[in-house]
Amino acid sequence: MFLSRRLNGVYYLWFVDEGGRKRKVSTGCKMKADAFKFLKSYNQAEAERRAKLKTISLNEFMQEFLNYSSGVHTLKTQACFKNAFREFIRIISDKQLNQISIKDIESFLSQKKLEASEWTARKYFISLSSAFERARLWNYLEVNPFRKVEKPKTPELIPLFLTKQDFNLLLTAIVENDFRELVIIAAYTGLRLGELLSLEWSDIDFKKRVLQVRNKETFTTKSGRNRLLPMAEVVYHTLMQRKESLTSEHSLIFNSKPQYVTKKFKRYVRASGLNERLHFHSLRHTFCSWLAEAGVSLYAISKLAGHSQTKTTEIYAHLQSDSMHGLVNDAFN
Repeated sequence: MFLSRRLNGVYYLWFVDEGGRKRKVSTGCKMKADAFKFLKSYNQAEAERRAKLKTISLNEFMQEFLNYSSGVHTLKTQACFKNAFREFIRIISDKQLNQISIKDIESFLSQKKLEASEWTARKYFISLSSAFERARLWNYLEVNPFRKVEKPKTPELIPLFLTKQDFNLLLTAIVENDFRELVIIAAYTGLRLGELLSLEWSDIDFKKRVLQVRNKETFTTKSGRNRLLPMAEVVYHTLMQRKESLTSEHSLIFNSKPQYVTKKFKRYVRASGLNERLHFHSLRHTFCSWLAEAGVSLYAISKLAGHSQTKTTEIYAHLQSDSMHGLVNDAFN
C-alpha cells in the first residue's frame, strides 16, 4: 500500500485487493500531509473491518457448515462436503480458518492428486471453495482463499450414452413395468434423478404437452430455477397410460428412493451385457446426445437440459459434426 501523485496533482492510494489485483483510490488531496491523513483513516477503517471477523477453527466451521448443509443440500452433496472437509483436515491439520493459506490449499490439492486423481482433487476443490464462500458470507473470513488458487484442470471426457439399439436392449431386460416407465421418462426428458423423483402429477400439463421442473419445499433444482420441458410423444403416452392405470391418488409420479433406482439400474445394465460404466445419469447424457445427433443446437439442448452454462453442453458438440457439415454446405451452395 503506497501513495503516488498523478499529473493532475492529486494523490492516489494504491493497494492490492482481495483477489490479488492492484487497485487505486483517489484521496482527493493535493497536499501530501492531507493524503497521509487519508491513508491513516483508510488503514484504521480496514483494521476495524478485520476486527469484526469472528474467530473459528476449521473443524468447528466444518461442523457448523455440515449442519447448515443438512437443511439445504441433497444427501449426496452433503457426503461430498463431509469427505472434502475430512480430507482437508487430515492433510493440512486443524487450524484457525483465517490462517489457512494459499500454500495449504495447493499442498492439499497436490497430495490428493498423488493419492487419488485430478478428478478427486477438482471435486474436493469445488466443495471446499463453495463452503469457504459461505464462511466469508458468515463473516468468518475477509476473503475466500480458494478464489486465489487455480482450480485443478481435468481432461475433457466424452460422456457415455446409450445408442437406440442399446436402449432397446436395456428396456427388454427390465421386467418391472414401473421401473421401465421411469427409465423411458428419464431418457426422453433428460431429467436428473432428483428432478424425476420429485415430479408430481400437478407438474404435468397433458393439454399443452409440457412438464414443469420446479422448486418445492422438499426439493430444489440444481440451478435454483424452474423450467418447462416439452414432452416427446413417447413421454406423453407413457405418462398418460401411467395415470390411467393408477388405482389410487398419488402426488408423486414415481415413488422410489434414489439409491434403489441407481442400484437397480446398474443390475439391469449388467444383465443386458452393456458397458459396466453406464449409470443412471447416463440416461441424461443419452437425452442430450440423441438431440445433438439429430442436429438440435447446443443452445436448445442447454435450455432443455437445464444447464446453467452452455459450456456444460459443449461436450456434445462432436456429435453434431454431420449436421454441421450440412449447415455449411447449405450456406455455400
